[in-house]
Amino acid sequence: MKEAAEKAVLNFVQDGGWLMPNYESRPKVPVEWVAECWRLVDSAKLKAKIAERLESELADRMVNHMATELATDIKQILSVQERREMLRGLAREHMDAVMKAGT
Repeated sequence: MKEAAEKAVLNFVQDGGWLMPNYESRPKVPVEWVAECWRLVDSAKLKAKIAERLESELADRMVNHMATELATDIKQILSVQERREMLRGLAREHMDAVMKAGT
């Protein structure tokens, strides 16, 4: 009898049943109240806010995608030693002009 009780308590704790909320005893929100809340939502304002957020997220994703592609292209171009040396020579040749243009 004692072993059965211990097993029952152990199983109850292991199953996590004591952590599960009791959905039957939660307070009920009246359907009419929820419907009224939905009627109060200004769909035009909602659409405008969603559009603003979508534009921002799309712009961020496009910039990230372009930056990734550009980085890949630059890595591919600079993977050839002759090209790297040519670019270094070009940079050395025009370094004074570049530095003057920056000030």
